[in-house]
Amino acid sequence: MAEAVHVSPYGLGQVLLYPYYTVRSTSGGNYNTLFIVTNTAADTKVIRVRFRESRNGRAVADINVFLTPFDSWTGAVIPRASGPVFITLDGSCTDPDIQSDPPTLVFSNSQYSGPNQDGEDQSLARSAEGYIEVFEMGVVTDSSLLAALVPDRGNQFGVQPDCAAVRGALLDNAGVIAPPTGGLMGSAYIINVLDGTLYPYDATALDDFTRISLWTPPAATAKPTLEDVNPKVSDVVAATGYLHSTWDPTKGARPADPVSAVLMRNQILNYFVLDQGTRSGTDWIVTMPTKPYYVPVANPGVSTALQPFESVFKTGGAPDYFGISPSTLFYANPGNTQVYNREGAYFVGSIDFGPNPPPPKILLPWTANAVTFNNSNIFAATFSGSLGAYYSGYSPDGWARLEPYQYTNSTVHQLVSTDTPPVTYFGLPMIGFMGNNYVNGTLTGPSGPVLSNYSATSPHRGLVRIE
Repeated sequence: MAEAVHVSPYGLGQVLLYPYYTVRSTSGGNYNTLFIVTNTAADTKVIRVRFRESRNGRAVADINVFLTPFDSWTGAVIPRASGPVFITLDGSCTDPDIQSDPPTLVFSNSQYSGPNQDGEDQSLARSAEGYIEVFEMGVVTDSSLLAALVPDRGNQFGVQPDCAAVRGALLDNAGVIAPPTGGLMGSAYIINVLDGTLYPYDATALDDFTRISLWTPPAATAKPTLEDVNPKVSDVVAATGYLHSTWDPTKGARPADPVSAVLMRNQILNYFVLDQGTRSGTDWIVTMPTKPYYVPVANPGVSTALQPFESVFKTGGAPDYFGISPSTLFYANPGNTQVYNREGAYFVGSIDFGPNPPPPKILLPWTANAVTFNNSNIFAATFSGSLGAYYSGYSPDGWARLEPYQYTNSTVHQLVSTDTPPVTYFGLPMIGFMGNNYVNGTLTGPSGPVLSNYSATSPHRGLVRIE
């Protein structure tokens, strides 16, 4: 495999994508999202952690974190009356310093309000759900900075690093940061204590993202992004091995195309559980991390999005269509959304988001979408809709597939490389997972009454179509 960005099959990489965080409120209480990122390598890294809201992927919080060898940084997104915050009791150095007690990173709506508004909600409530990016910006090589970050502890435990010295030096000198080496891993845990549920998932890892340092001072919150992949090449597992594609900006490629290519899925597949006996519910999270780089905000001079997306962003989002194609002329494998029971019988599922002309279709309008089954709403999210997957005569359990299609244009959900001959990737860049819960309520155990609710997650499977 050549050096090119790719999804790591081992869960380790230079960039981590966490498809969902939430502090939304259910009937039992608020969700909290616990977060961890770990440096599994023997070098000292500086990383950028960025929280983005779900609707249009606008940044709501950024921070630089220094991870010494085998170090982890942990914390939680929690709700407050003034809006979501990230709290941490971790000892790793951060830039900027978090002075409050406990250390708290406050979310902001500045990137989607006032002059930056996009037609959607401008309040902090919008930041209650979203997704997380982690970028390894590089490796600290300066001996004095390493001494401050990793002090000689000898036989003493609890010796703290000199974070002030590290922050001051790096703000003035970017040359002490070598290119990233990878080895980051991460997970998140969406927990609702009063509901008795916990939804764990692992971050999607991108490796060989860059050959150059991505060091950026913390004040420059816009960088790095998924557009900073370097070089502009991608590797995707195909039937014949790794498919290597080039995305040359001088030939019309977009900066984020290599990342979009490795995340492209023509279909995503997963399970659902809707048992009446356990009052089960199921939601799918479908996140498209590169969508903000292709979807401009609608204005009098902007009316189209860039491939592989099909809609500009305005009030109600930038919908991409999933469902039954109205004509087999669209392409050889027409888009479909099918729900199967456990015996293999299927029916077409549809979601009504307002105007819903035939054929039946599903609209996913946000960057991070939540699709619920039979109105389960287990994440209490800003939902994209509900798959009516529990009809008389069908099992309440099974699996489903979602495939994008376009109602009027057969080529919109495609990404074409600048190779000779070109390579066409079909679908949309999608990651995410299924979450389902089981609600037994309070049962009597050997020691008395106990809350007997539990939950599970499963990552999406995907089908890749490349020609």
